Amino acid sequence: MLSFFPSMYKDELLYSALARYHQRSGNLNNKDSALDLFGKKKAYIIPDLTTDLERLFNRAKPFTNLSINEWIDYHTLYNYYTNFNSKEIKQNVRDKMLFGSNNNSLHYSTGQVAGTVKEPMYFRYCPNCLEEDIQMYGETYWRTYHQLPSVFICLEHSALLESSSNLIRQGNSSFFYPEIENCLKKNNKDVFSKIEIELLRHFAVESSNLNQKDYKFDQLNLLEIYHYLLHRKGYVKSNGTIDQKRLEEDFIKKFKTDFLILMQSYPSGVEGQCWLRAITRKHRKSFHPIRHLLLIYFLGESVNTIVQYANKSYRPFGEGPYLCLNPAAEHYLQPIITNLKVTRCCDTKRPVGTFSCACGFVYSRRGPDKTVEDKTNIGRIKMFGDTWLNKLHHLVEREKLNYKACSKILKVDIQTIIKYSKQKNSKDIKKEDHIKSHLKQKWLGLINEYPALTRTELRKKEPSLYMRIYRNDKEWLKEHSPFAKVYSVTNKRVDWVQRDLHILDMVKKAVEDICAKEKPVRITVSSIGKMINNKSLLEKRIDKLPNTKKYIESVKESTTNFQKRRISWAIDQLKDEELEIWKIMRKAGISEKFIRVLEIEVKRQIISADGQAFEV
Repeated sequence: MLSFFPSMYKDELLYSALARYHQRSGNLNNKDSALDLFGKKKAYIIPDLTTDLERLFNRAKPFTNLSINEWIDYHTLYNYYTNFNSKEIKQNVRDKMLFGSNNNSLHYSTGQVAGTVKEPMYFRYCPNCLEEDIQMYGETYWRTYHQLPSVFICLEHSALLESSSNLIRQGNSSFFYPEIENCLKKNNKDVFSKIEIELLRHFAVESSNLNQKDYKFDQLNLLEIYHYLLHRKGYVKSNGTIDQKRLEEDFIKKFKTDFLILMQSYPSGVEGQCWLRAITRKHRKSFHPIRHLLLIYFLGESVNTIVQYANKSYRPFGEGPYLCLNPAAEHYLQPIITNLKVTRCCDTKRPVGTFSCACGFVYSRRGPDKTVEDKTNIGRIKMFGDTWLNKLHHLVEREKLNYKACSKILKVDIQTIIKYSKQKNSKDIKKEDHIKSHLKQKWLGLINEYPALTRTELRKKEPSLYMRIYRNDKEWLKEHSPFAKVYSVTNKRVDWVQRDLHILDMVKKAVEDICAKEKPVRITVSSIGKMINNKSLLEKRIDKLPNTKKYIESVKESTTNFQKRRISWAIDQLKDEELEIWKIMRKAGISEKFIRVLEIEVKRQIISADGQAFEV
């Protein structure tokens, strides 16, 4: 049992407390301290995600006022490496920290091993913190957030962190106590000369918050949040895809190359390998916390604010129905428009909404709408429609109003009034027009009442209404009907690991069959592919089959090796005859240009076949 256990300092790494125990205990051997702490000499001490915590906590419980959960949440890097992972992975890592003792399985679970972002090689410290700790406590300690790969500055002193001479990854049962003697290694200040201190400080704050709190980010919700914010920033095209090229250019411009290289997160720009492209698409793998923090900052948010956008879908003009802004209509300023088409402005990349009303009035404006007043703005009138034109001709021809008075009533300039009042194909307001408008409003009301129904299903509910509009205005009906449902086909992705093992078995059998043929056949990718009846897979997708590729590389024959094997076969075929070089060459089917090159090989095999000794 333990006779004491050090009290934990604020933000101290649990590993640091274990190192302080080793120093105070007087143990000369690391294994003796491991035996005291974990009850076994062979213990793997992981600095960032310490394992066997249940065993350690039971021994140290009489000497600490912290719970085991507080150890994990505030004195390891657990939250930092798991906050952006799924609930299953978070629980799996926590269980391994409590009860497990394997050295690499934890880092495989969090994605650290497979990722391209590497942790700091040495423990890091702040020189100012070190001096203050020595004066106040007579000793110093390793702080948790100083060891995060996205932190390069101390939040208390705004000083750049220095690397000690102690490696973070060591052998089993190793305890490295932070002393002045091993904190002498200096950083290369030139690396930070072109990087803003405020930017480094921001990411230090974000990383510290990420490490101290359990944000419970859900991967699917996080992707939806990213898409929502990218929509707001104008990076989503009208077809719903992300403008990856412009996103990458602006991303690099925002952070600058030096900073992204420092964060080990420069977008490669290669399709399938660029992390920025992958993180804005369906998450099929884990991404390092640094890269989430970079994207969140680029989108103008922080780890504390981004959760508010969960379950939001981007609607730059708000929820429908939308206002009809036709001053000539009886429903002027009433929310009856359901037909909205959103596109992107080529110049500003802002969303452009085109609103089409049943009265024929079509207008557009650039969004997004930020205030209530924005909903009554018109950027451009694309079509006035019969209702507006009939009202104009009624004012001009029947009420005999001048152009200025008409422009005030219809809310357009005088030149527009003059232009449309002179058109010869104007129609008077007829009862038939009122009927058409009434039918269209009724159809739009039916769509609002049953938003989930298709055009055919709506037709079955009101067949007569549908046919009357169809006969009078087929094009309008087409534009103001629900789109056909698109049934997405489940993408059955190939399990390449399983396929690799399956193909490997087939390839091995094929090689055996080739070798067993009476007349030699050269072992190549092509010959193997023909044997398994899947030549294109081996020629075009071999990189996805690493085990199969490795085996084929080990067995395939060069031209020279194949010729040697043919010579051996020919000699075996002519064993009952007198062995002569020309006979063997002809039997083996070797062309004349190779005869001189292989003559020595033929002689060697003849001597071997006769049972004589041979010296090179």
